[in-house]
Amino acid sequence: MRFLDFFVNNFVMVYELIGLLIMLGISVHVSKQMKIINITVVILMMLETLVFQLERWTQTFETLSIARPLLTATVYSLYPIILLLMMQVTSSKRLTKKHWLLLLIPELVSIPLYYSSQWTRLIFHFNDNNTYSGGDFGLSIWPYIVFGFYLVVFVVYNFIYLRKQSNKTLLVAAYILLAPMIGVIVYKVCGIDNDYSPIFASAVLLYYLFIYIYNSKIDPLTSLLNRQSYIKAIESEARDITVVVSVDMNDLKYFNDNFGHLAGDEAIVTISKILLDYRGPKGDAYRVGGDEFMLLYRNATEEEVKNAIATMQSELAKTKYMCAFGYAVRYPMDPLNDAVVLSDQRMYENKAKIKAERLARGEEDHSRS
Repeated sequence: MRFLDFFVNNFVMVYELIGLLIMLGISVHVSKQMKIINITVVILMMLETLVFQLERWTQTFETLSIARPLLTATVYSLYPIILLLMMQVTSSKRLTKKHWLLLLIPELVSIPLYYSSQWTRLIFHFNDNNTYSGGDFGLSIWPYIVFGFYLVVFVVYNFIYLRKQSNKTLLVAAYILLAPMIGVIVYKVCGIDNDYSPIFASAVLLYYLFIYIYNSKIDPLTSLLNRQSYIKAIESEARDITVVVSVDMNDLKYFNDNFGHLAGDEAIVTISKILLDYRGPKGDAYRVGGDEFMLLYRNATEEEVKNAIATMQSELAKTKYMCAFGYAVRYPMDPLNDAVVLSDQRMYENKAKIKAERLARGEEDHSRS
């Protein structure tokens, strides 16, 4: 098998993967860890394709070469490893080391089975005339079971990662994650014996672009949607927005000046988590300034938003931080900007009321603690 033949037969995939490496090198919204993971995935996918082509080449031999079962075992082993690495892009912050070790068990058990199968005949073996035979124990589908397991886990954890995002975002993620699975099923149903790497290379490229675009919409400190996302929503999604909520933290300067900016960041993160967790299913939370936030509710009623605000205020009361809230209902045909201005006005009125109440109680105008 000549290198030129390999390159020509896999030009599209190589072109995509090299392009991904280039984009990783110039991107600014992707963490160093994510870059390392994606680079490793690209290398492993190129390796898998090379191994697959070498295994195809050994099929042309008149007698069995020991390289063929070893190459087959390598192909079976690489796909789950690639999926596990891709999972870390979205799941590593949620899973403990113990969970990762548990996830590794099927792969760690399978790898020695694959590489010893030519002699144990457990999963597969090749005859002396270089023909394939399945395992003697009915376990020929084991590699597909293991791969399917990791594929399901990969899809589930990605949807967990994106569970609080809009339906539109979830639909895009579903297309990127499920389309390669459909492609593999079509290959199998049609009896096409082909390398799946080109399918997965395209999926990895789309997946990376999706995560890159997703991260560009997110405020890195708080995980809320950022100001650019807020502006886009105001400009292009105004028709569906029925209620606008303005939120402003009190005393951020006090925390920064007296306890340092890390304490201020901790305050912002704590407040953001409360907004994200308790805003309700119809609202999106945005960080539009240092300590300024906006909530945009789509097709929500005033009562639903009032209940959400009450819940957020109740959760904030359990912390040492305080926020002022203001909201405005946007009726059909009314300009959205009018609702934004009104919600800001009511938020500042609420801020003034909170200050007056604190002074009336003899408290200084800073943190309740």
